[in-house]
Amino acid sequence: MRRTRLGMAALASLIIHAVLLVLIWRAGPAPLRPPGASETRPLTVDLVFTAPDPLPPPPAAPSLPEPAARPRPRPRPAPPPAPAPLPEPPRTLPEEPPLDAPVLEAPAVAAKPPVLLPRAPGLDSGAAIPPEPSRGRTLYPGDPSLSPEVLAAEEKARVGTRVQAFAENELATLRVRNGLVDAYFGRIDTALEKQLENAPLFGGEQGRLKQMAQAYQDRAARYGAGRAGDAPVHERAAPSALERLDSLSRGNPQDNGMRALLQAGESMQRLAEPPGGLVVILELQQAPDGQLRSVQVVEASGNPAFDAYVVDAVPPALAGLGPPTGKALGVREDGIRSRWAVEGRVVYLRKLKDMKGQDAWYVATMAGLGVLSGRFEETTGDLEAVDLLHPRFVCRSRLLQVW
Repeated sequence: MRRTRLGMAALASLIIHAVLLVLIWRAGPAPLRPPGASETRPLTVDLVFTAPDPLPPPPAAPSLPEPAARPRPRPRPAPPPAPAPLPEPPRTLPEEPPLDAPVLEAPAVAAKPPVLLPRAPGLDSGAAIPPEPSRGRTLYPGDPSLSPEVLAAEEKARVGTRVQAFAENELATLRVRNGLVDAYFGRIDTALEKQLENAPLFGGEQGRLKQMAQAYQDRAARYGAGRAGDAPVHERAAPSALERLDSLSRGNPQDNGMRALLQAGESMQRLAEPPGGLVVILELQQAPDGQLRSVQVVEASGNPAFDAYVVDAVPPALAGLGPPTGKALGVREDGIRSRWAVEGRVVYLRKLKDMKGQDAWYVATMAGLGVLSGRFEETTGDLEAVDLLHPRFVCRSRLLQVW
């Protein structure tokens, strides 16, 4: 029963579909309708143009200077054929053109090859420094100058020159030590010390303390090395009072009191007149008539101000001296050559007659010290006493060598 119903439904469905297909096949496509008159009208459009709102002007860009137009290089003229060489006319200085004269352009100059040599500063860019002359020569094998005979002769000449210089220097020193010089050099010594009077205190307070400390160190070093008597010549020129007492007393204990007094006096003397100081060595070149030619510093003192002061004092000191008389010892036909040592040091000695403005107690104390450590000038009768408040800078000259 159930199967019958399904078959009837399927059959009905097939029939309905078949009828629909037949109807669709018979109908065909629908005819297209022609467009109407309203659809064939042209389309018109009205365009309305409106001006836009003005925009703000942009910021002005910085104006750049226009580059200058480069002048076109003129074509280089072809070089003319070289003319025959003519004699060079005498050169005359060019006359200056008038101010209103037209300015002519210089013709183009042909390019010059580069100069690779170094140029002198301040000169034309085209001028080069000439090469330096050769300072030697090239030696090749077999050169005659390399022979043993030639080398031995050169060495002999060189050694002979040195030995001759050593001998002349030694003779110059012995000539002064033995007094084989003319009195003219004594006048130079006196004039030079006279010119160096009232010298300033070189180095100041620190310089004085440094000189005293250096002098003490030198004496201590000589004493510690067992060379107490190995002092400079000017320090041991004359025996001291203590040395004379020791030579006469020969260790007598009864003279101990006098020995202590003399030791105190020598200690005060070393304090008032320290041996250390500034020493500069000069070499003077003079004409046979005494005219000064040159002053040369052979050995500086270490204080440039003191060296300059001494060098400046030499010309005025020799200006007032007369020429040496006759054939003086140490004066040659080619001139006078001498070497001097100028020593400057701080001393604490003054003459009693120059201390009148001081206080009475100070003068009495310094006079008492002057009896122990002062100096008595036999020629003038002046007594020099210790003055610790008014130091002086004293310069002493000494002749070393005369050639």
